[in-house]
Amino acid sequence: MLEYLVTSKVRRRLLLLLWGERARGSVGELAELADVSFAGAHAELKALRRAQLARSDFDGQKEVFEANFQHPEAETLRALVAASSAPPRPQITASDEISKRRLVSLGAPLRGVVPLDVPEDERAAVLVEGTGLARRDPTVARCLPLCFWRLRDELDIRELAALVSRPEDKHSLGFFLELAATLGGDRRLVGMAENLRDGRLTSTRDFFLTGPREGLVREFPLAKKWGFQMNMDIDTFRSLFEKFETK
Repeated sequence: MLEYLVTSKVRRRLLLLLWGERARGSVGELAELADVSFAGAHAELKALRRAQLARSDFDGQKEVFEANFQHPEAETLRALVAASSAPPRPQITASDEISKRRLVSLGAPLRGVVPLDVPEDERAAVLVEGTGLARRDPTVARCLPLCFWRLRDELDIRELAALVSRPEDKHSLGFFLELAATLGGDRRLVGMAENLRDGRLTSTRDFFLTGPREGLVREFPLAKKWGFQMNMDIDTFRSLFEKFETK
């Protein structure tokens, strides 16, 4: 509905960011997050501020914009944005089976899946690919920390970071890095994960793109730290990790 009511793509994306994801940042930062031009973001943010739908203050020399949740129609707008940003039903592609086979070769205990060898120079890409698949497949999500753990001595954070561009994808990758660190006890991975954090993402989102069924969101501080909620907790991952982890 938001797409019908707000015909400006730039304005629509900024509304989804500010009101849906509770993002805040400078014009340049929000333009990058929304994937729009600086000029377009600048004009729309000024217009949103004039309409009192956004507010700004200064952080040092930088003007920072955020949603104005004190607006009289804040609840109405929040409900509209929430309805418009509901996650789409994930698409299952033919490449998913190949991704699973490649993950099995990296240590994912996916039952009934035949491993497919992965050249050393493609392993980082497979981890990133698996991170995306994990958001559509809970079974892959449970297995993925084992892949990060078994490759921990060859991971290069610069290489991983270069393979992802969206802040939310970086947070997904950071979550699995820190989860592997927590399960296996290697603090090096925590430091690597922190290099992927984007402070402009402040809202909590469903990790799985279908969203959790009502009442099944579990307490999971590590997921919350990375801005996610899910119907799993640390013990869900630990049981599988301890069963298959090898030193």
